[in-house]
Amino acid sequence: MKKKLLTYFFTKKFYYLSLILLLAATFGSGCQKTSQSNPCEGLLNEGMPTQVGLIFVDGQTGENILLSKNIDTATITITPAPTDFYLKRGVIVKDTSSLMHGALMFPISDTEKGMFKYKIDNPNVGSATLSYTNLEEKRNDNCNSYYISVTDPVIEDHQFTVSRTAFRLVFKVTL
Repeated sequence: MKKKLLTYFFTKKFYYLSLILLLAATFGSGCQKTSQSNPCEGLLNEGMPTQVGLIFVDGQTGENILLSKNIDTATITITPAPTDFYLKRGVIVKDTSSLMHGALMFPISDTEKGMFKYKIDNPNVGSATLSYTNLEEKRNDNCNSYYISVTDPVIEDHQFTVSRTAFRLVFKVTL
């Protein structure tokens, strides 16, 4: 009887001792101090790149030229004026429910400040020159203390109207 009681006592003691060590390890690791986390860590991009939409309108008939003449985007060249940028390809939006219906859409440079130009040339329609200025503007953000704003967008060689949404500029160009 004495042996059983002694075995029970040691088993009970080891049980409580292992439980106490497990709790101490759990609370001990949870209370370790860590360095402040960086709120900017892993931040890749804040938004969509700026896109331009060009709707070419016939000055006499009012028709959308890209749709009425069934223009292929492979024939359109978009050449940036600073030649260190690559040639761009555009897409003609043919979805009739889209606000950009009939527009030639392409992204423009909005990552560095300066003046930029793009010459859009279509042998079947004509050409147009888009120019704009990117300005660096301050903001109250710890991760990015400034942002690039696309300002003064114009079509240099034709009459145009421009509308703007958050990241899109839509030009209606009269040829």
